[in-house]
Amino acid sequence: MGQVHSELVETEMGLLAAENTTAALEDRLASRESELLSLKQELEEAQPRYFSSTEELEVWLANDDTNQMEYSSDEFNCIDFALTLQQRALDSGYILSTEVLPVAAHWVNIAVIGDGIYLIEPQDDRIILEKRINRGESG
Repeated sequence: MGQVHSELVETEMGLLAAENTTAALEDRLASRESELLSLKQELEEAQPRYFSSTEELEVWLANDDTNQMEYSSDEFNCIDFALTLQQRALDSGYILSTEVLPVAAHWVNIAVIGDGIYLIEPQDDRIILEKRINRGESG
């Protein structure tokens, strides 16, 4: 009887140790899941995105001072304005491309917002709707 009791006590101690280990592992798992969620949110915020509205673009442009830089045909011309605005948009988490207008050989920025393609004059922040696109249809 003493040996059975001893084995029972040993088994109970082993079970208690296993429960403690399980609890510690569950705590570590919860901590790792929380850390993973935080990293996913950080990654989503770090991904550049298109402006969600023309209002958002207007507010961003109003807070950016690229248009206040001084033009110089030799040192800081239209391509420099467009590339500076593009880089600043990216630094702020937005996608803004550049384009040269073939008729005028003048560089501008392009913003895709919803179904619209907007030209932005980086020297004065004018926004012009260039074209509506239908992303749902082919051809």
